[in-house]
Amino acid sequence: MNRLLVRVRRGGRRLMRLTLVSTCLMLVMEVSGVTTASAAMRVSAEVAGQLRTLQSRLDEGDYDEVSERAEREAKRQRGEVRALYLSLAASARARQGDQAQAARLYGEARRLPGVDAKQAREWLRREAMLRLRAGEQESGTARLAEYLHGGSASADDLWLAVSLEANRGQWARAEDWLERASKASAPSGDRVKLAVSIYQQTGRHAAAVALVEQTLTEKGQAGSQNLEDWQHAVALYQRLSQHTRAASTWEAAWAAGVARGREAYQQRIDLQLAAGAPARAAELIEAGLAKAAGHAGRPLLDDTPALRRQLAQAWTAARDIDHSLAAWATVSEQSGALEDARQRAELAYDWGRWDVASEALASAGERGDDSARHWLLSGIVANQLEQFDPARDAFKKAQERGAEGADAWLKSVAQR
Repeated sequence: MNRLLVRVRRGGRRLMRLTLVSTCLMLVMEVSGVTTASAAMRVSAEVAGQLRTLQSRLDEGDYDEVSERAEREAKRQRGEVRALYLSLAASARARQGDQAQAARLYGEARRLPGVDAKQAREWLRREAMLRLRAGEQESGTARLAEYLHGGSASADDLWLAVSLEANRGQWARAEDWLERASKASAPSGDRVKLAVSIYQQTGRHAAAVALVEQTLTEKGQAGSQNLEDWQHAVALYQRLSQHTRAASTWEAAWAAGVARGREAYQQRIDLQLAAGAPARAAELIEAGLAKAAGHAGRPLLDDTPALRRQLAQAWTAARDIDHSLAAWATVSEQSGALEDARQRAELAYDWGRWDVASEALASAGERGDDSARHWLLSGIVANQLEQFDPARDAFKKAQERGAEGADAWLKSVAQR
């Protein structure tokens, strides 16, 4: 169960990393677009020839020469022509791995007079991606926001903005981008996890729950047999403290045959306990311990002391007296521990099961319990069973050990 929560808690960060890396990797693989840009601008035949030559060298992988020549030539030019050389140098720098310098060159190029607005916008996007890849998160995020506010953008770019703001803890901004990104491309997979995290952080719990339910319903309609879809939904419900829904969702996965095996069955038990249904959890444990529960007539669950203790605790939480006392008897017998005998004795005493309490107290005494409370309870239980001599002896020992109320009990039983 904890693994599910951890998986979901990491969802937003993982999405940001994957989206950022993949986007910037595509950027490095892009052709600079200088040929197209120069065709749209009025440049001399000589300049056009130089640009084509440098572009060819760039395509051949001669990045050092292209970056040096393009930057040197850019210093001699002005306006839109200078911008073309700068963009070519930026492309070379990016392919060299110098993302920060490439971003600076694109930033300089897009600001020059005479540069086409569409081209400037594309260079702004490249600058943003390169700054992010260079680790300049704040400036990169700001450039990306500027680009996205400037017009239409791809769904991937919008979702990248969502991830970046969420990663910075800017939940309100992340939610703003989320609304726009969701319209461009409905969330799925890791993006659902990210969206739910954002809604939870901004207090929109109803929206988070609705998104989980919608996603699971769509998967169900498609006949999904993917266990991760169900695990994802359960983990999200848990994050939203919707424990009853988490339990019912996992029950549905079990009923559909998607969730199977010992671990999945144990999760049914744990989820029922978290949902405040201890009686149901106890019933599941007992059913799992039955011989016919698993394959070839073997129990589905291993009969371990830990599981027996969980069973006893579940019946106790359900306040099922008979089942609880019987379960604690098994735990006490298996462990031989003083604390388990005490636990059974205390429960039997609280519930007025005097015979059971007497037996459990005797067992605790055999295991070394010589406390004031042990003798006080032993006296009270013996008195309830009208065993007055043992009661007097017990009250005397309780009195000697300073048990509160022992004096009054001793006086009352002395009259018997």
